[in-house]
Amino acid sequence: MLVSSEEAKVGGWVCAGLSLVILVIRMFAARLHHGSFDISTVVCVAAIVTIIARLVVNQFVLTFGTSNDALNGRSGYFNAEDLGNLKIGSVLSLIARLLITTICWLQNCLLLLFYSRIFEIRARWTTKLIRITWIAIPVTYIIVILSTFLECYPFHLYWQVDPSPGRCVKAYVQLLLQGISNIVLDLLLLAISYPLLAAVRQRSLPEQLRVGTLCCLGVFCIIITIVRIAYIYAELSYQPVRSFFASVQIGASCFVANVPTIYGCVRMIRRRKSEQMMRRGSRPEIWLQLQATNESSSPVNVPVAMIRETSTSTNASEKTWARWVP
Repeated sequence: MLVSSEEAKVGGWVCAGLSLVILVIRMFAARLHHGSFDISTVVCVAAIVTIIARLVVNQFVLTFGTSNDALNGRSGYFNAEDLGNLKIGSVLSLIARLLITTICWLQNCLLLLFYSRIFEIRARWTTKLIRITWIAIPVTYIIVILSTFLECYPFHLYWQVDPSPGRCVKAYVQLLLQGISNIVLDLLLLAISYPLLAAVRQRSLPEQLRVGTLCCLGVFCIIITIVRIAYIYAELSYQPVRSFFASVQIGASCFVANVPTIYGCVRMIRRRKSEQMMRRGSRPEIWLQLQATNESSSPVNVPVAMIRETSTSTNASEKTWARWVP
């Protein structure tokens, strides 16, 4: 499947737009749930900035071209004779790969923060897996970034056309390291999510399917990573193909990493509203009295036992749900 430069640009805009919407929804859903922003908000903001930066850089890469496409005779979307722009495009392609890696690894951090919070009381092996994953994320990130900028040596080979710089400009090593590292992190996150699947075995079938689907979304990312690597190899690392599938992977990573939190927050908000309606239905005279109090700003005699019962019920419900959603 040969993707044109314009199709890659459109795909970049669509996937970036969907990713930004997902991240913004996640931030405000978590804000409504917790009542304040937390460390995950900082990660979301960093991801938003990185996605926007990658979108801008990608437009220039797909306009100026790269030395690899010039060497392969696939210069239909740029002027191969303009060596100045070709150098800029080749350098920007490295920056785009840096940004893509950063985005995907930030999404892994968001998902790991999700699991770290819901498993506050957890088995020893789960704690070890979470610690191993926290160590693996920066280690694999550094390895991928180093391979991005050191695969060609000396550095000017990245934009050299004549004489041929060799296979390093295809960035196959960087692609494989990035893909394998991403798959390893996805497998670790899937292993961490196993207690969730075990906890819903006694629940209803629809709930088992919902939780199972949320936990196994990582498999979807693994499939996309494998397909991406296969297509890039088949198209000789053609830049529009690389850009298009990188955009798809960014969108998939944002979806997989943030949907569990969004889903949990929405469920929590609905549960709070439902419990509030049930309390109003069971003691309507209390709520009418409270409404009259709010309108007149005068104190009202609300039964203390009722207040304590309501507070205890709400706190117990929230503590129970906190084991499932951050």
